[in-house]
Amino acid sequence: MTTTPDALVLTPLRLFSAPPLSGTLPVDPRFVPDGRAIAFLRVADDDRERMDLWRYELATGTSRLWVSGARLVAPSEAPSGAATDAEKAERERRRQFSRGITRYQFCSSGARLLLPVDGAAYVLELADDLLRRVTPPGTRQTDIRFAPGGERLSYVRDGNLYLLDVATGSERALTHDGGATVSYGIAEFIAQEEMHRFDGHWWSPDGRCIAYTRVDESPVAPSERYEIDADAIRVVQQRYPYAGAANAAVTLHVHDLDSGRTHDLAWQSAPDDYLARVDWWGTRVVVQAQSRDQRRLDVAAIDARTGSREVLLSESAGTASTGHWINLHDNLRPLDDHALLWTSERDGHAHLYRFSNGSLEQLTAGEGRISRILWADPRQALVLGWFDDPTEQHVYSVTIGSGPPGRPTRLTAAPGWHEVVASPDGTRLLDRHTALDSPGSLGVIERLRDTDPVRHAIAAERIEPGHPYHPFLARHATPRLGTLAAEDGQRLYFRLTRPTGGQPPSNGYPVIVNVYGGPGVQRVRNEWSPLLLQLLAGHGYAVLELDNRGSGYRCPRFEAPIRGLLGDVEVRDQLRGVEFLQSLDWVDPTRIGVMGHSYGGYMALLCLLKAPGIVRAAVATAPVTDWTLYDTHYTERYLGTPADNAAGYAASSVEPYLDGLDLDGLAGRLLLVHGMADDNVLYTHSTRLYRALQRRLLPFEMMAYPGAKHALQEPDVSIHRFNLILDFFGRTL
Repeated sequence: MTTTPDALVLTPLRLFSAPPLSGTLPVDPRFVPDGRAIAFLRVADDDRERMDLWRYELATGTSRLWVSGARLVAPSEAPSGAATDAEKAERERRRQFSRGITRYQFCSSGARLLLPVDGAAYVLELADDLLRRVTPPGTRQTDIRFAPGGERLSYVRDGNLYLLDVATGSERALTHDGGATVSYGIAEFIAQEEMHRFDGHWWSPDGRCIAYTRVDESPVAPSERYEIDADAIRVVQQRYPYAGAANAAVTLHVHDLDSGRTHDLAWQSAPDDYLARVDWWGTRVVVQAQSRDQRRLDVAAIDARTGSREVLLSESAGTASTGHWINLHDNLRPLDDHALLWTSERDGHAHLYRFSNGSLEQLTAGEGRISRILWADPRQALVLGWFDDPTEQHVYSVTIGSGPPGRPTRLTAAPGWHEVVASPDGTRLLDRHTALDSPGSLGVIERLRDTDPVRHAIAAERIEPGHPYHPFLARHATPRLGTLAAEDGQRLYFRLTRPTGGQPPSNGYPVIVNVYGGPGVQRVRNEWSPLLLQLLAGHGYAVLELDNRGSGYRCPRFEAPIRGLLGDVEVRDQLRGVEFLQSLDWVDPTRIGVMGHSYGGYMALLCLLKAPGIVRAAVATAPVTDWTLYDTHYTERYLGTPADNAAGYAASSVEPYLDGLDLDGLAGRLLLVHGMADDNVLYTHSTRLYRALQRRLLPFEMMAYPGAKHALQEPDVSIHRFNLILDFFGRTL
């Protein structure tokens, strides 16, 4: 694409200001219960930080603003006080940084819609569009949800679990001793941050029982950290579960609303098990108990009234020296009273299985991955995943109980990345699609059981005059995807973005390797280019992203090489990408930098320190520098405990690689960035590195953001940070 003289260069100020450049493509679309309309969230035109709820009528093809987020946070209506620590923690763990309407829930009867906003619950009566706040004035709640039928709400306040009658507004507490180190009905830090279990209470399908957790953090030793703000320093006593140390004590209980009785459920297979997932299967509570070393996962059914426990199936990841680990998922799906669906990696790939009467029947096979079950009945399942190309995601149909396992039938035709929601009866899909050359569209796929499903367009992101991104389109750089071979022959996928504008400089473009590299994450996808890539490309940098071994959404063989030692094969794979860059005639091989956030910050540091003659400069944001400072569930999954793998912890940390570097070797080449209130990758990771560099008289640059947590998502922080990064790479590359 040839640039024009009046083409604008994207800047951090514009990228993080209103109106959002991403446009107005619907977010979190769902079928309205009566099937006649689609609900979705959309960024407000006047505030890029606020989400509103919209409604699209399928019969007429028209959209309208259904509920404005601004309407629910008016000063006269807002709950008293600032957000509680529990609310802040939930938003941080969910990476939920927008305001307004960020979540919504239809009740199972289809009569009501729940909008949890700013610590309060608002209920919309769908029959007459009557909206009202139902939680008590002057209070703030978290983890708000409907009971089946929509007649009750459940939520957590001040560490206790409450029920509320929606019609009358009457409220009662189910628990009473919450507070201090004890909380009910809400997931603990480890569950939210590392297991991605955000729930702490679960309604039975008939709404007659509610299961909930009791979390006691007293076994976790208190530690003090500083949250440094612009005008104050707060000492926070945090019970952070460091690797090798104790976890919180989690118990599980069921309250029967008919009898008023509460039963304790013995859910663990071993005393140090993690409560990974909780579901209902009829009148039984199905619990996934994961061993502390994460090599065993027991799926057990517990009778809600008698407490009797039966292990339905177990997953095993082998021995500590040769095994992998158990990847958690949300794909337990009851089919009827006797059968359920499950996904397992036991044959080397994540495939679909049917469990019934103690036996497990494999339904899919071959190279590929079932990532999510969208819908299922006893005869058919609709799933998301890949079977052709791991950089794409598609919908597949799986026939249940009809012969040997094999490849499922693909239902989405367009190449790219599909995020899909199924209708309650499984006859229609909402397909949100994007690709390298397509900024996105939303459509309905109908007649799924026909040989040729029909797609109807609902919305498309067209970057034409008037679109916020249109002034920058002439400089838009479409990335390309490619593959390289790792040392062991496995395929490494990369995404490479080359700046637009004609011929490169005579000595070639500088390149920034934008790295994450950590487990459980996939960066390289056939999707519309993230605008961060366009920011860098617009300033003259090519950008390489590469999914190294150890990263997610492939298979155990691809993930397992990092077991016992972090920052080793991942860095070698990234440097394989750098070697590829150096072979391109339009790249300046002497001007290659690397940047990353969180695990990516850790990787950026190690790429620079392990290959200072190849990587010229690095920006490490919120980096892990010492794995003994990180939490139990994540760290022990890959390294075991510090007591069992002291050498692995030492070799995985950053400080040993500072030895041997001289002042000239590091001068002007390292920028460290961290939020000073980070409660995930604690600021201590950076302060220890500061001191280690200073003791060795090694120069570096640093920027600390008062009050900022791990995501550093505030608009002013984002603008400042990326201006800083552009300035740093401008001087070093």
